[in-house]
Amino acid sequence: MLRLIMDTSNQYLLIALYEDDQCLEVIQEMGSKRQSENAIPALSSLLDKYHKELLDVDEMIITLGPGSYTGVRVAMTIAKTLSVISNVRIKVVSSLAAYAGFDKCVSVIDARSQKVFVCAYENGEPLINEQLILISDFDKFMDDYKDFKVVGQSEVVGYQHVDVDLANNIYHLSLNIASLDNVDVLVPRYLKDVEAKKICL
Repeated sequence: MLRLIMDTSNQYLLIALYEDDQCLEVIQEMGSKRQSENAIPALSSLLDKYHKELLDVDEMIITLGPGSYTGVRVAMTIAKTLSVISNVRIKVVSSLAAYAGFDKCVSVIDARSQKVFVCAYENGEPLINEQLILISDFDKFMDDYKDFKVVGQSEVVGYQHVDVDLANNIYHLSLNIASLDNVDVLVPRYLKDVEAKKICL
């Protein structure tokens, strides 16, 4: 089985190729502002290197946010397009969960405007709903998770950066996730929409 993993939702362009549960190669590079330009060339180069074609992919795993609305849509558009022309299975993983993997940690993503997306995880499961909070409220948020490490864009909230293997995390999380029945209804998870609705109400 050939699996393609893509994360374009935040600070990295991540593309990984797995065959029969073995990782062939991972591309993980900074560049959130140029993902739409670099994603297709990088993907094509990786497939060519291993003499594969996009139509050879049996399963594609992407992140669906929260994060950059434009960024999330890069991988999502590729997945939707592929599902139209092939029998590929599509799976989606939360961008916050991708940083957490199976560790006991709080995952953080910069939401701009002095806010962050956060969620607490243990053993691959969220302990709370994903949230959008002010950076100034993060220390108070951590009062409930004093023994949890902070991963993701941790520097934004004043914590030291922790390296994580995004491709490995996404791959293993996907093993416990069912593929989508209807890819057409797939939309980015954008927690700022929830905030906007609260303001309007």
